[in-house]
Amino acid sequence: MQPKRRRKKRPDPMANLSQHLAGRVEKDSRVLQAEIALRRNLRSGSWKHFVPGIRTLATSFGVSPATMVKAVERVRSDGWISSEGVRRRFVIHRDVILKSKSKDRGLRTLLLLSPKAARAEHARGIPQILLHLWETLTPNGWNIRFHLDDYISGKRRQKQWDELVELEKPQVVMAVLGTPAMAAWARDAKIPMFFCGGSTEDHPVPIAGISNLAMLGEALDRLIVLGHQKIIVPLCERKAHVANYQKTVRNKFTAAGYEFDEEFSTPVRSESCVEHFRECLDQAFAIDTPTAIICIDWRECIATLCYAKEHSIRVPEDLSLICLSSDQAATWLTPSPCRYQHPLDQLTDTLCGWLEDMTTYQNFQLAASIPGIWIDGETTAPPSATK
Repeated sequence: MQPKRRRKKRPDPMANLSQHLAGRVEKDSRVLQAEIALRRNLRSGSWKHFVPGIRTLATSFGVSPATMVKAVERVRSDGWISSEGVRRRFVIHRDVILKSKSKDRGLRTLLLLSPKAARAEHARGIPQILLHLWETLTPNGWNIRFHLDDYISGKRRQKQWDELVELEKPQVVMAVLGTPAMAAWARDAKIPMFFCGGSTEDHPVPIAGISNLAMLGEALDRLIVLGHQKIIVPLCERKAHVANYQKTVRNKFTAAGYEFDEEFSTPVRSESCVEHFRECLDQAFAIDTPTAIICIDWRECIATLCYAKEHSIRVPEDLSLICLSSDQAATWLTPSPCRYQHPLDQLTDTLCGWLEDMTTYQNFQLAASIPGIWIDGETTAPPSATK
């Protein structure tokens, strides 16, 4: 009996897909995004003569074969590819692709930079922001390229950013929680850039964000009206903004005729962790007994409630509490914290409006401060008469 002949192993068509350009496509606008991904691979020369089959493309782009058929038909109708030969393979027409400009105008690329999660735990709304940008922009022909980068440290990473721009060739770059170092790089490289939150300092970069300082000022007003004078605002890992926070507190105290003590009213620590936050509270309580605390971060609010319980401090009878952020678990807490809801959809709508209007790309003075929404809770009350 003769041994069976081994079939020659066929080359893996997936090996022809570009690592950078052939990524999975999200569920929204499936056909459009599959079309964009296919065109990007064709323009970049990912395949020499033939396009992989429908099922291979669908698997690579994360869509159904039926969706891929519609996307391929759009590209075929422009003459970029054609179904020819015995096997009816899709033949690439490089000359047509090089001459074609009409479709390129509608394929705008946004390079969206986001900080790594480990460095941005305080930015709880980042996933919602990214999702809303995707849902709003992709139906209008935007191809969004996501990249995570460790830029929250504030260091200038010019080489990495230059490489990203060279790779993606975007029409515009957007940074979530942008930094002054990134703003300086965009200015020097003459790259259109928008910030979704963060800090530009004096660099000309359009920015839209939800102002913690505005919410802090309103929270101070609410507590002062109730009669609070011994208010503290712990500041952890906010080195770049400490002076602004302290200025806001000082101005509110001065207007109310109160004395501002920096060590008591705004205790500072360089890192954001529960141990350092508790050190801020210990520092303030060692100087005097606060009647109210304003927490910037939701985690700090939870830590304050735990701290109060450990020290038999009643909220709000002995200590009023306001948080400048919120969480879905807020309604589960007793007492329910007084807090601010961040209108992230309004924030991203503002940014999307700027992106759709080309005249805003050179308007470096654009700035939008979206106000937080006050949510009344059960953690504020007039200070105890015994204090």
